[in-house]
Amino acid sequence: MKVTLALLTAILLASAAPAQTFKVVYSFSFTDGSSPNGSLLRDADGNLYGTTLFGGKSNRGVVFKLDSTGHYTSLYQFTGQTDGGLPIGRLIRDSAGNLYGVTSLGGDPTCSCGTAFELQTNGTLTVLHAFQGGQDGAQNSGQGELGLVQIGNDFYGSASFGGVGGCDGSLGCGVVYQVTPTQQETVLYRFTSQADGGFPQDLISDSAGTLYGETGGSYAAGNGGTIFNMDTSGNLKTLYTFPEGVRGTSPRWGLIRHDDGTFYGVTQYGGNSNCALGSAGCGVVFTLNAKSKEHLLHTFGKKSKDGAMPLGALLEIAPNFYGVTAYGGITNSNCTFGCGTVYGVSATHKYKVLYRFTGAADGELPNGGLTQDDAGNLYGAAQSGGNNNNGVIFEITP
Repeated sequence: MKVTLALLTAILLASAAPAQTFKVVYSFSFTDGSSPNGSLLRDADGNLYGTTLFGGKSNRGVVFKLDSTGHYTSLYQFTGQTDGGLPIGRLIRDSAGNLYGVTSLGGDPTCSCGTAFELQTNGTLTVLHAFQGGQDGAQNSGQGELGLVQIGNDFYGSASFGGVGGCDGSLGCGVVYQVTPTQQETVLYRFTSQADGGFPQDLISDSAGTLYGETGGSYAAGNGGTIFNMDTSGNLKTLYTFPEGVRGTSPRWGLIRHDDGTFYGVTQYGGNSNCALGSAGCGVVFTLNAKSKEHLLHTFGKKSKDGAMPLGALLEIAPNFYGVTAYGGITNSNCTFGCGTVYGVSATHKYKVLYRFTGAADGELPNGGLTQDDAGNLYGAAQSGGNNNNGVIFEITP
């Protein structure tokens, strides 16, 4: 039998393709942290930085570092007092190596509404702002991954609650704020949960210093969350309103924005109303063009093994996007609704599950965005599971 040159080439390429691999880089033991949450930050030397929501000496979370060999270092352990506690995810790093992030507890002793902090390379933590609640804003550990954006010397972020009194009972519907290195905070915008939306999510910025973000919902009928932009003076413009239902509801955890004005992101709910997690839907991956026309790249929950409820920002490795779902995948005694997945999706709607967690030593409930190294490996966090059921940091080669 003759084998054509084209067929032979295809066979050789297939055999040379690297196999998809998954491994646990680190398994938390509680004393060193518990429930890693949010996207990992990678520096030029291959070190990974992140936070855990709980664990540490006071069970109020830690900031940690993992080097390229998997060696763990605890950089700071929160006490939950004036230094803050329960850090919520994403860190940023300046050119000197100092880290910046947000906690959802501690700070002001009369409020315990969270902080924005700086962690210097010598381990000294400085509270840049302690949220006061009310008009000033308040953080919340259940509102997903929040962090800071640096524009010039100043930092910008969002707080999920606080702001307009009476918006959500006594909690408020969230604010966007600015804080300076000299610890001066200014509230730029207070959401009303009407046409402007409410409960803001993570922010991004462009090269011109414009801020972009999402709101997770609204009390206005037909408003399932928004995408907005804002200048550094606090002038807000709503770019898109999610209509609730099949187009996605409650956008979460950060956006990707291209220079042509196109956005990519995920929603926690909406999409397939027959989702096993409930009629609210299991979420979607969406793109929004510069004319505010939304298209769905994938709808979760149509097949339970494909994943459900994306709880992390997308990572773009053109022409594909990668992310995690907290549920779906393998259903077993550890995970009633599935243990979560790592997935990839293309701009042409091609979807593939790269890994399904089992809830054992490999972890469960992955959350936060993925981070890529120079070799193309992806790194992420799972909140639960692992050898001690305190979560893991994992690596996967897609």
